Amino acid sequence: MKNLFTLFTLILLISCNSKPTETKQEGVTILEDGTKVEDAVERIQEKVEDAVESREEPVETNETSDQSEDIFQPTPFIAKILNQLGVQPKQVYEEFVVQKVMPYDASSTIVVIPTVASQEYDWEVFTLNSYVLVVDSETAKIKQQFYEKESWYSDAIELREIGIDTANYIVAEGKRAFGVTLYYIGASRPNPMNSKTLSLFVQEENTLVQILDEFEIHSFWGEWDVQCTGEFTKVDKILIMDTNPYNGFYDIKVRVETKNIESFEKGEDDCDEKATIQTSKQLLRYYDSYQLYNRTYVLETKASCGLEIKLTGDQYHLKTSKREHAGTYKIQDGYITFKGLLADNPKREVQGSYNEDEIVIQNYGNAMNEFTVFEECSDQKYLRLVLED
Repeated sequence: MKNLFTLFTLILLISCNSKPTETKQEGVTILEDGTKVEDAVERIQEKVEDAVESREEPVETNETSDQSEDIFQPTPFIAKILNQLGVQPKQVYEEFVVQKVMPYDASSTIVVIPTVASQEYDWEVFTLNSYVLVVDSETAKIKQQFYEKESWYSDAIELREIGIDTANYIVAEGKRAFGVTLYYIGASRPNPMNSKTLSLFVQEENTLVQILDEFEIHSFWGEWDVQCTGEFTKVDKILIMDTNPYNGFYDIKVRVETKNIESFEKGEDDCDEKATIQTSKQLLRYYDSYQLYNRTYVLETKASCGLEIKLTGDQYHLKTSKREHAGTYKIQDGYITFKGLLADNPKREVQGSYNEDEIVIQNYGNAMNEFTVFEECSDQKYLRLVLED
């Protein structure tokens, strides 16, 4: 502003020092060169405005502007890790960098560093590479690491948070795993949703091995009128470590709680809801990694109907020579109920006795209690299905 005042003063001094003669012409002052005073003042004003604009416009140079404030500024601890990985700070997605000292080994720290693989629409859509590391808590020297290219994705279902889970995941004798959690949230108000997944890692000499890949432990979804009326479902899963080994790793029991919620108007300005809760079980078993345990049951005595039942988690898939049906099942008091699967006569849900090794379904009754479950299996009164090896 001081320079601007100086410029304005110089212009006025130059105008005054020239001392042009002036004449009067019908109330208008004319300078000796024929210029009207009013026009001269306007030109001075234009020069001042040009001067202001020239100061406001950035000067073009070959040097890049300093944008350091937009670049991830790592702590000395993280900087040492990046140096070992050969990763530049500008490649890191700063918001999701997390670290946690192992509660069972204070000399080691778990660190998650996502790097940007791609991004679109001004960061509304992006893909991340994942570095999961165990490092020395003092020196930041990498002990073990896991890397996966383009492993995490965010779009309309937004990746909102990454966390580290150090619960007591004893997955084998002398082996304890830790978890990395991802929290997602949807953008739609009429159809809200969110979910949380868990991945498990174990330390093996100089590497980290992923033994469970993004298993969904929480989910919520629904549909409503954005005012009151709607239906929602919430599912939460708790992992319980078993001591039954399979392929060198313990089974993981999963307790599932499913909550169905119906919201509705109560009066003119109030809402209410009613909820029903169901519990079920799943089993994670180790193959090359932890997978939902599949159990396939086939008829002990072969029949033309070819009945087969497959259980995966809390889902069943049943097929015969004439039908195929899928849904959820419930086990209670030694019986298994196949939800939504109706017998031929009368139309009621199919049920059978159950243990880990076999399912037995009474296929038809007698004159005192007439019923038929599967007409295509009418050559057998009792359908005994055994667990396939």
